[in-house]
Amino acid sequence: MSIISFFMTNIARGWLILDMTDSPFMVTAINGVGMLPMLIFSAFGGVIADRMSRKVILISSDAFSIAVLVVLAALVVTDVVQVWQVFFLTVLHGTGFALGMPSRAASVGSILSRQDLPSGVALFTTIFSSAQLLGPALAGYLINSFGMGVPFVVAFMLLIPAIALINTIKISDPAGDHGAGSSVSVLKSIGQGIAYVRHSPILMGLLILGLSATVFALPYQVMLPVFARDVLQVGAGGLGVMGGVTGAGAIAGSLTVAVFSSPSQLRRLMLIGGIGLGISIVLFAFSTIYQLSLILLFFTGFLFQIFMTSNFTLVQVISPDYIRGRVLSLRMIALGLGPIGMFSLGAASEIFGAPRATAVMGAISLILAMVILVAVPSLRRVEAQADEQVAEMETSLNPTD
Repeated sequence: MSIISFFMTNIARGWLILDMTDSPFMVTAINGVGMLPMLIFSAFGGVIADRMSRKVILISSDAFSIAVLVVLAALVVTDVVQVWQVFFLTVLHGTGFALGMPSRAASVGSILSRQDLPSGVALFTTIFSSAQLLGPALAGYLINSFGMGVPFVVAFMLLIPAIALINTIKISDPAGDHGAGSSVSVLKSIGQGIAYVRHSPILMGLLILGLSATVFALPYQVMLPVFARDVLQVGAGGLGVMGGVTGAGAIAGSLTVAVFSSPSQLRRLMLIGGIGLGISIVLFAFSTIYQLSLILLFFTGFLFQIFMTSNFTLVQVISPDYIRGRVLSLRMIALGLGPIGMFSLGAASEIFGAPRATAVMGAISLILAMVILVAVPSLRRVEAQADEQVAEMETSLNPTD
């Protein structure tokens, strides 16, 4: 429910800003500033995920989101909302998400054994993808049927039962593992995570590949309001369907990863997704037929999800629990660089139009994926090295140094 609320808020906020400013750039900007805190605060989120109760962090993060969304909902419902207020509250919302997301992701490994981790991560991303389906579809329906303020009200109300549910889950505390306690300074703790990744060619390659997709492939999602209104001319209701179809493809991708979850299979899925994603985005960008666009969005969601899920799963499997939060936080920092692509796409859309700008971004994503796969040989041998990496890195880096 927390993730449903998150995706509802994203899609509703984009439509709100488009309605207020009539600017494609501002649509990408509002989503971009929401991700900027990932760049700044994810590393700290990773540290607290490795030394504090992850359950407490998750509850605190959702409670903070409730406070932010209550304010935003009140401003919209009373029709006094201004653009700067939406941007300010978006930054706050993104900050809470950035601090809590490493704990949310790392909690999967806290609950499951290592042999069950690939399936558990796939299930986690399936839930994430289901929320990606339900959130935009629900937001589009509510905007179309009840007006702009209702999605924000529903978004914060969903977080109340989410907190109650989290409170019932037993999540082990990693703080004592391998001496990674609070006696180590925050900066030194962050440095340990960076050192771990620096000494792991596989993790470094996975993070670079994920960064490429985040900067050049992910931004297409924030342009959906522009495509719905200006290109396909289907309004808020059509926007909800577009988001829902993308989410349906993402669910199919997550289930595919859940079935094919061995390291060798994950590597193949990551290659297929990384290369196919760019092609799919280019084809969607030039489609002017609504039904065809929906089909392309389904495949885009599918390819994006098999790429990101397999990439994310491999990072989780390779990283031991005592440092997993910090490793995952570096991956979240990569997400924090997503606004670079979003702002670039928004600016280019103002000059060349959304379809051409989106197509160029998709083409760059495709080219970079192919270059990285060639330039980082360890990504082609990940299945042979995944099990060895854990043992080697646990002995090569002493977390108490």
